[in-house]
Amino acid sequence: MKLSELLSRWSYKSIGREIGLDVQMVEGHLVCTPLDPNDPRYSMDFVMPSMKMISACRADDFDFFLPFIAAGKLTVEQMHHAAQRYHLGKTKSGQPMYWIIDDMLQPLDAHIGQDAWISQLLKKREPLLQYWQVHHCLFGLHLLGPTESFLCPAEMKEITEINPLDPSNPCSEEKKLSAISAISAGLEKPIAIVECESSAVVLSELFPDSIWMAYCTVPHLDIQLFEPLQGRTVTIYPCTDPCMSNILFFEELCDSVRKHYDITLSVDRTLEDHASDAQKSRHIDLLDFLLESLTHTETTEIIL
Repeated sequence: MKLSELLSRWSYKSIGREIGLDVQMVEGHLVCTPLDPNDPRYSMDFVMPSMKMISACRADDFDFFLPFIAAGKLTVEQMHHAAQRYHLGKTKSGQPMYWIIDDMLQPLDAHIGQDAWISQLLKKREPLLQYWQVHHCLFGLHLLGPTESFLCPAEMKEITEINPLDPSNPCSEEKKLSAISAISAGLEKPIAIVECESSAVVLSELFPDSIWMAYCTVPHLDIQLFEPLQGRTVTIYPCTDPCMSNILFFEELCDSVRKHYDITLSVDRTLEDHASDAQKSRHIDLLDFLLESLTHTETTEIIL
């Protein structure tokens, strides 16, 4: 019997039982547990979305890095490092997938390209998922999570495999101390927020002294998104525009956020002060400004 036929007659709990699953809503997430632990169809509990989904579509090479690699500003290794830290992926058609992962390392959703969300696509494909309540956070928020999130998976694997008692590896303790130092530095880093996820990823390698995040789209913005940033120093780098409406919007948003949370929050005016009228008419962001200024060495000194 097809799932669509079941949906016309029973609730999602009844449908779950029909296919051998106990279906529950837990904190807005659809959680399915096999009724029979030995059911070969279900080897483990799963939550939508999951780290398993992220691993299935992982990718390391992205076109938005290429101009900076060609100009000698970044390396292929830095592109791979950033892709791993942000858990970037690709669809079968090659669209980049930017996973929204919270500070407890729980995947919440994924932005596909600049137009679609995986939650929307999954709900269209599977009616049962209409009960899935999607919550978002800032892209890159997972970098504030458990200490291992400051390291990319490859770095973390290298550290955890070090045996300080192994006489054949005299540098093992030094490597561990170096990792601890990197983690401690991450706890003190200021936070920089831009609009586009791709910009945050590239800027994280160009300016690693900050933790780079993205709000994805203006409609996605909500005061509650800033709650996990309490006690931190945060700078927002908005896109520019001819009428200054964007920067004024963010200055008002910052005023509201400060009333609710203990955050040292400011709005950067680099683009308003240095972008040309033509650039402002195209609503460029910080990375666009850098890309168009690659031949001018003083540009990076202006920004941070």
